[in-house]
Amino acid sequence: MIYESWTLAAPPQTDGAIPIDNPTLRSIFLRRGINDAESFRRFVNPSVEDLHDAAGIHGIDAACERILRAVRDREAIVIYGDYDVDGVTSIVLLQTVLKTIGADAGFVIPHRLVDGYGLKTEVLERVLAEKNVKLVITVDCGITSVDPVRRAIERGIDVIVTDHHLPPEALPSAVAVLNPKQEGCNYPFKELAGVGVAFKLCCELIRRSGKKISIDSLLKIAAIGTVADVAPLIGENRTITRLGLDGLADVRNPGLRALLRRLGLLGRPLRASDVGFKIGPRINAAGRLASADTAIELFAAASEEEAWPICAELDRINTERQQIEAVVRGDASKQVGGDEKVLILAGKDWHRGVVGLTAGRIAQQWHRPTLAISIDGDRCVGSGRSIPSVNLHEQLEGVADLFTHFGGHEFACGFSLPTANLDALRKRLTAQFDDLDDELFRRRAEIDGWVTLAEVDREFVTTHEMMQPFGAGNQQPMLGLRDVRVSGRRDFATDCCELTLEDATGRGSAVLWPSVKELAGAINGAPIDLLVRLEPDAWSASGGRMSICDARAAE
Repeated sequence: MIYESWTLAAPPQTDGAIPIDNPTLRSIFLRRGINDAESFRRFVNPSVEDLHDAAGIHGIDAACERILRAVRDREAIVIYGDYDVDGVTSIVLLQTVLKTIGADAGFVIPHRLVDGYGLKTEVLERVLAEKNVKLVITVDCGITSVDPVRRAIERGIDVIVTDHHLPPEALPSAVAVLNPKQEGCNYPFKELAGVGVAFKLCCELIRRSGKKISIDSLLKIAAIGTVADVAPLIGENRTITRLGLDGLADVRNPGLRALLRRLGLLGRPLRASDVGFKIGPRINAAGRLASADTAIELFAAASEEEAWPICAELDRINTERQQIEAVVRGDASKQVGGDEKVLILAGKDWHRGVVGLTAGRIAQQWHRPTLAISIDGDRCVGSGRSIPSVNLHEQLEGVADLFTHFGGHEFACGFSLPTANLDALRKRLTAQFDDLDDELFRRRAEIDGWVTLAEVDREFVTTHEMMQPFGAGNQQPMLGLRDVRVSGRRDFATDCCELTLEDATGRGSAVLWPSVKELAGAINGAPIDLLVRLEPDAWSASGGRMSICDARAAE
């Protein structure tokens, strides 16, 4: 077994008027808060009208007034964004809308390896040397940039901060700070990605300017950033993502069309996994190893022909990223002892562009919060990723005095610190985690329902797919199969095989992927219980294909 325990999810506390007959699927909907006709409609068929009024975000009045004054007075505006997919898509959205309403709007993205994360005075100085900028708008960063904002103001530059990371006690003295998480903001949805906040600002600018700009086209870009940033796909994030993914079946942007064509995704319905594993990594790769400007150039391409070489370059960079990450992850894995509650892994000159990915993969593999830290002389730069049961940001706040920079959210953080503080970080953070309950670190599988092979038919698969898009906050259901025998096996790639399954009700098929290859020895002719997730498969008689997540001897 991969999971230490299997537990059946508790039955829903209330019933509801939803058109789902299958008892297993009905319970899943109800447990996710879908318990009446209106919540069911918003969940499976959301519309633009379901989006909250952008005017409800604290500070948006001041932000729009300052931006529209800059447009009127022909002042130069610079959008300052992060170098990941969330930041890139935020820049693309805001620059598109600003230019449409008549603004002189450029952008700047810090170089991850040269400048580091966040609003940097030295980066602004490079821009100011070339252009008389009067307004800077940050996207997906800036909430902790108290000093850089102050120094910009001293230079006569106004700053608007749009961000979604957890705010510090002292906020920057900007013209406006747009962040639903800040104290005093009554916006009803707090979990927008950075691109979600930028999208809301765009919506309000469109309304106030009276320009005709398609919200649908903006949603396509916002969906990519929301999924790639692993924002919880609930509430308004789900609405943005569902509408945007649906729209990506018909893409007008030449650069995005070229990328989808290259990935074999053009013209077909997209899933969140297509963004998470194919589109997102290629856009991200530019900012991880080189300059995120390459990703911006993709969206700015005038034709697919012009975009094609950019797509090829993003492919090349992504392949290089995978190779570098494999080396760093291999080095980091050697430091894992196996009994720690928090993994603090550090190496000399680890590529800073992949430490976040390394932390995430090791955290998932070992089910432990993980810090991956690159040591560069007297300075360290690191990223942390957590598990669902542990708020990593809260734990790191307890050692914040050791950091020169620290920020993020509950399950993903970035930081820097003097190398001299690394030993203290290990000791103090290890002591903090040792005080946490052991139960937080047990790998538990919650089964959404037990099903039979005969039960998983086309109607079941179709209803199951109504819960898309899956991701953080809206996990793909975990289904259990009891007393199953394997009657056939077909290997189709290294460590990949398709199994023919039989139970008392009928037959079905399931795939064993490399991520769970250690289960291969336990899956033989003896009766077994399986945990599976369901994927659509047009070639299957049932319309679906099961992916094996865990196995144990039949009980």
